[in-house]
Amino acid sequence: MDRMNIKVNENNVSEKLNKANSIEAFYDSTAILVTGATGFVGKGILEKLMRACPSIPAIYILIRPKKDQTIKQRLKKLIDDPIYDSVRVKYPSVLSRIHPVQGDMSLPDLGISPADRTMLIHNMNIVFHVAATVRFNEPLNVAVNTNTKDTARVIQLCKELKHVISIIHVSTAYNNAYLSEIEEKVYTTCLAPSAVVDICESKDKTLIDLLEERILKMYPNTYTFTKNLAEQVLCSSCDSIPVAIVRPSIIGASRKEPCPGWVDNIYGVTAVFLQIGNGILRAMIINKDARLDVVPVDYAIDTIICAAWHITLHCDTKTKVYNCTSNAPYLK
Repeated sequence: MDRMNIKVNENNVSEKLNKANSIEAFYDSTAILVTGATGFVGKGILEKLMRACPSIPAIYILIRPKKDQTIKQRLKKLIDDPIYDSVRVKYPSVLSRIHPVQGDMSLPDLGISPADRTMLIHNMNIVFHVAATVRFNEPLNVAVNTNTKDTARVIQLCKELKHVISIIHVSTAYNNAYLSEIEEKVYTTCLAPSAVVDICESKDKTLIDLLEERILKMYPNTYTFTKNLAEQVLCSSCDSIPVAIVRPSIIGASRKEPCPGWVDNIYGVTAVFLQIGNGILRAMIINKDARLDVVPVDYAIDTIICAAWHITLHCDTKTKVYNCTSNAPYLK
């Protein structure tokens, strides 16, 4: 597969800062890596980048091959999605700048070949880490591997990048759900991430089950807990590279872009709305004073894309956090 040789040196970074009032100019001449590009948010990020910043020379996406599909077949299925129809009409050439990289987030070194890793190290400028398991009932050891250890693997790759200017980690606003207010900072847990990882790697099922039981007394599920651990790992490991965490709440259908009401799954709150709309679900037991904190997917995508620009403009060694919610009050 032909790959473009894209690099950003110190002069390029300075030039970007001078043109930072334009998001499109900021993304010019940058090579981007996206994990989780085949998911709901990942698809939206690709679409918005191609539509709003068509001069982007290269976007690389980490794709895991499936038993019945190669990464090239998965890429074709991805870009054939109707979500990209407007891009196909207005900027057809930009679709050819999407390049798959074979990998697996659950494997050491992200399952990337040495040749591909070298290519990424010498060419990537911006990283969007979106991949995660959103199955709330995952066993603790599985959730730790896919939400916490995979983040550590991505961080290790990012620390090797020669021309990195920003890294965005997509988290969740519910990783501290036991708190009534969530500030834009990283919260610690009573158990250090390394201790949890060690227990999960011990493969001692009894010990893992006891730990999971203890965790679920405070956290609603293993997803929110392991996303919290991922934030801590990222914050403690990235003192030399520009990093930001974006925390969306419940991500729902789009408000405007790429079209009103766009959604690509029927899980979670979408499934509830679908059953109500079809007349299947006619009554629910709910708290009449509760407010559902749903944010449209295009709002979350805009926040993620703008965060990369913002941390480059305000570059320092502190991990920045951006909450992306509807600001609904939480019940105590």
